[in-house]
Amino acid sequence: MRRNPTQISASVLSLTTERLRDRRMPPKRNSTSPATSYQVFLSFRGPDTRQGFTDVLYHALVDAGIHVFRDNEEIRKGEYIGDEILRAIEDSRIFVPIFSRTYASSKWCLVELAKMVESKEKSSGSKKILPIFYDVGVDDVKLKTDLYTGALLKHGEKFSTDIVHQWEEALREAGEIKGWELKDKGYADFAKEFVREVSAELKVKQKYVTGSLVERIAQQDALISMLDLKSSDDVRLVWIHGMGGIGKTILAMAVFNQLCNHFEGCSFLLDVQETTKRKGIEHLQRQLLQDLDVKAADITITDENDGIQIISEKLQNRKVLVVLDDVHDHWEHIGKLAREASWFGVGSRIIITCRSRRVPAFEGGTVKTFEAEPMEFEESLLLFSRHAFGKETPPHDSLDLSKEAVRITGGLPLALEVIGSKLRTSDRGQWNHIMGTIQKIPDRKIQDRLKICYDSLRWEVKNIFLDIACFFINEEKTKAIYMWQACDFEPELAVQELVDASLVKLTDENKFWMHDQLRDLGRKLVRDERLKHHRKPCTRIWMHEDALKVLQDEEGKENVEMLSLSSEGLLEDCVLTKHELKNFNNLRFLSLIRSNFSGDLEHVLPKLIWLSWHSCRGVFQGTNLYLKNLVVLDLSESSVSETWTGWRYIGMCEELKVLDLKRCNRLTKTPDLSMCTKLERLILKDCINLVKIDRSVGKLKCLRYLNASGCRYLREIPREVCCLDGLVDIVMIMEGSFEDSHKLLDSIGRLSRLRGLCVSLRSSSKDSHKLPDSIGRLSRLQRLCVSLGSSRPPSSLGDLKSLTMLVLSWSKMAELPESIGGLVKLEFLSLFFCRGVKELPASIGGLKSLVELNISMSGIVQLPDSVGNLQKLKVIDMRGCDIMRLPDFLGNLEKLERLDVYGCKFLQDIPSAIEGLTSSLKVSSYAWEKSCDRYWNQHEAIVRLRRWREAALNLNASRRFRYTLDLKKEQEKQQTLRKTRAHAQAIRAAYLFKMSKD
Repeated sequence: MRRNPTQISASVLSLTTERLRDRRMPPKRNSTSPATSYQVFLSFRGPDTRQGFTDVLYHALVDAGIHVFRDNEEIRKGEYIGDEILRAIEDSRIFVPIFSRTYASSKWCLVELAKMVESKEKSSGSKKILPIFYDVGVDDVKLKTDLYTGALLKHGEKFSTDIVHQWEEALREAGEIKGWELKDKGYADFAKEFVREVSAELKVKQKYVTGSLVERIAQQDALISMLDLKSSDDVRLVWIHGMGGIGKTILAMAVFNQLCNHFEGCSFLLDVQETTKRKGIEHLQRQLLQDLDVKAADITITDENDGIQIISEKLQNRKVLVVLDDVHDHWEHIGKLAREASWFGVGSRIIITCRSRRVPAFEGGTVKTFEAEPMEFEESLLLFSRHAFGKETPPHDSLDLSKEAVRITGGLPLALEVIGSKLRTSDRGQWNHIMGTIQKIPDRKIQDRLKICYDSLRWEVKNIFLDIACFFINEEKTKAIYMWQACDFEPELAVQELVDASLVKLTDENKFWMHDQLRDLGRKLVRDERLKHHRKPCTRIWMHEDALKVLQDEEGKENVEMLSLSSEGLLEDCVLTKHELKNFNNLRFLSLIRSNFSGDLEHVLPKLIWLSWHSCRGVFQGTNLYLKNLVVLDLSESSVSETWTGWRYIGMCEELKVLDLKRCNRLTKTPDLSMCTKLERLILKDCINLVKIDRSVGKLKCLRYLNASGCRYLREIPREVCCLDGLVDIVMIMEGSFEDSHKLLDSIGRLSRLRGLCVSLRSSSKDSHKLPDSIGRLSRLQRLCVSLGSSRPPSSLGDLKSLTMLVLSWSKMAELPESIGGLVKLEFLSLFFCRGVKELPASIGGLKSLVELNISMSGIVQLPDSVGNLQKLKVIDMRGCDIMRLPDFLGNLEKLERLDVYGCKFLQDIPSAIEGLTSSLKVSSYAWEKSCDRYWNQHEAIVRLRRWREAALNLNASRRFRYTLDLKKEQEKQQTLRKTRAHAQAIRAAYLFKMSKD
């Protein structure tokens, strides 16, 4: 009978207060939030791998934003494993034992391995072991050879038969897991590939939260407490209710970001009510399954019943975190996405935000309600001040007005934000008038108060606001800009005006975001237009049912400007003929999902500017569809091929400027686009079967942006592309294996207007690809991101006088050319993971504009003295380098704000010259401790140390670890640790004394 690893003897697993030197947990926040957890636990035998492979792997994981516990069995004292190690194993989701030749010789490694196997078995599939076979084979770990069996025989002389047997079982089980063999791969290449796998397993999907909001810690902690993550034997639903604008979504996002690492999978479905209306509940079912990593082959949803069945089958054994934001129809939304607790694995948590306090049934699960409360007065004043005055507190002469604004808004974050922004962009003399107008509106009519800010907008800006409210929430900004430009608007200025007024936000992905209260206001204004036009259709129709009705009606179509039609949830695709489309003489935007055209379509849609036709079929059934004013065509995720008959009509769109074909997986060659002479953006991203770009691309003289990233079979930039002197950006980055790389033609130098070039030129199997000499002729190039082979970059690189960003990360080259000092405008230089580069050229001192230098994980061992000439330098990131000392000249860098030397284990000295820097510096705790020891041993340096304390030096490994240690806290921590150790030793001594007497 197989033994459970949990039975390991207490003599090995006893918990004591013994801590591991140099292994400190981040401090906990004083709240009910769960303690910070690790995502990955590394277990390795120090003498075998610490100085090389493990360091590379560890820093690659950290740089990818992954929270890693790196264990080192050498640093332990005594016979007991620390509770910190056990807690780190329990908290981690992925275990990585690095099996080396002497791994089994270490009792600590074997104890940890047994604990990892135990934790994995108890996790119901939520935890994984990813073994790495460093310099041993699978058979060694399975105990089929003498390598590990010999080590276990020696352990048998010191430990009981049961313990050794448990270690044997743990090794055999680990050996049965498909792992990673290092073989002849380079450390950097292996680490990059392994990090990609770990990232895919973790699937951390945090949501964007605007930085200007006030973080309401008490509300977050109360919600986390109600979720009760420690209770792992139930499925719990927490219902967040409260009026619109009170901050339910932001609260859910903040908690989601904190907790997503604690689950096997997570999904945040934003604007459920709105998305269901526009795209159908099947779209949300599909997104939920994709977010939770269900294989695409298993997601075949033709109707909502298919979705229910797949969700209930595929998620029933998985611990997941799901947020359904802005739910309205309980049955339509919850009933088809999260109706029963049995659909999810034990320990799962479902968060739902809704304006109603009426909670639906959640069969078999625990249901809790949480009321989102208005902000406290102090919080409200802080938020209002940030938006009205751009600082934390109002000016003294505006304090009374600010307090009145807080009183009027009742603590609603949305109202505070919008009204504060309105005052900030208005003349000071109008403030009292604006506040007086707002005060006259009853408290319950928040939308009427928001409308005051809308009424003050220009006509053009109002139209753009309404377009966003009806169609473009969570959509990219770029395409919309093209449409508005075709309407003779000035969209960049208009969008900035909306952002300044806090009516619209732009996320980190350059997508539009709008609060549901503002969205509802915009749509109400559109609906109210019908009263002015004698019940004619609205100018903007975003509801599928309304769109079908308008298509069937004979009258009023000329009033419609924008229309969205979805076939989601329908048994058959919508078929559009001339009968349905006639009289849409002013339609400028048409969005279709599936659907199709049929019959003779001559003279229809004469003013159409944007056609979004997702998932369109491979057969085009219409004829004579000439869209002479079409500017944007989006055929994403469609079944079109290069022989699709629709191209002959699309090819007649002489005004076309944007063609989006991303994820068109049947496309092996781009169509003939020679007629689209005004095309500016060609997007071929993730067309995984694309082999060739048609030569007609050479006739696109207006092309500015080409994105062919993820096209794994497209091996080179076509020669014809190098003749497009209007091209501004080229993106061709591979997301696949290390065999993927491109060939960059020497004729690339002809692209005189190119400003951005992002391309992979590195391959693990060959090194024939390199940066051509002609690169120096790109006089306007501002951003260059390339991953090179071992060939040195050409000297002509220094001729790029406009270059502001140079990223050479993961390159195999051994040195940089001296000419790099000629990059007088360069602001950012990255040599991350360039292990072959041992030193920087002295000419680097000529980079007078350099602001950030990243040499982390590179082979650089020292900085040249010329770095002291970089007077604009603010950041030096040298994590993981082998540098032994920091040069004195760093004290001359008056603008230096961050010095990150985390992982520089050979760093012996921090020069006294740095005491003149009062900026915040990041320094690894390991290097800091060694420096502090020397300073305290030298009496004359005590004053210097106090100055460092006053400068509030931040001692943390990376911002991603989310904790900061200043000197005072470190001293307090060491003092507490010493007391704890002394107390533990006293107890142990008393116990031994008692045992000896017995």
